[in-house]
Amino acid sequence: MFGRKKKTESEQKAEEMKKPLTKDGFTEVDPRLLISVPTILCPMCGSPMAIVGREEKEITSRMLTKKTTKKVPHLKYQCKADKTEFNLNLERRGGSGGCFIATAAYGTSTAHEINVLRSFRDNVLMRESAGRSFISFYYRISPTIAKMISKSGTLKFATRVLLAPIVKAVKRTIEL
Repeated sequence: MFGRKKKTESEQKAEEMKKPLTKDGFTEVDPRLLISVPTILCPMCGSPMAIVGREEKEITSRMLTKKTTKKVPHLKYQCKADKTEFNLNLERRGGSGGCFIATAAYGTSTAHEINVLRSFRDNVLMRESAGRSFISFYYRISPTIAKMISKSGTLKFATRVLLAPIVKAVKRTIEL
């Protein structure tokens, strides 16, 4: 009693939220403490990969005249069956989900066409080594291209025209 400060109601609630509740052997977490991260499927066996940690990776970006290096947080996933690993870049979380060019062209990250392209990326391209290489290449070059597109109405229109048959073909591939 002596020397102890009584906790306010908000401090007590904050402390309660930090404590995991157990129910039927499972740990329940307050949803307000969670961040939204995708379920990554193992490209080898197709089963969901588990998050095994978080790490900072040094990323070097090259502009026309200079080179910069920064540390970027990544979530580390691992398949329980075959120990395949995948690192998810958290730098752009909450943004467009990586569909930079399409987002610039359509002006919103919630357009139906962008969801079709994301689905193709997550369910088709991520399963193959060549697809993952393409995604990596796309993530390196597309932010610069997207900036140019977002500044020009003509480029937005031209990009939408170019994307239309791609989205149509991708939609057919996903529906098969």
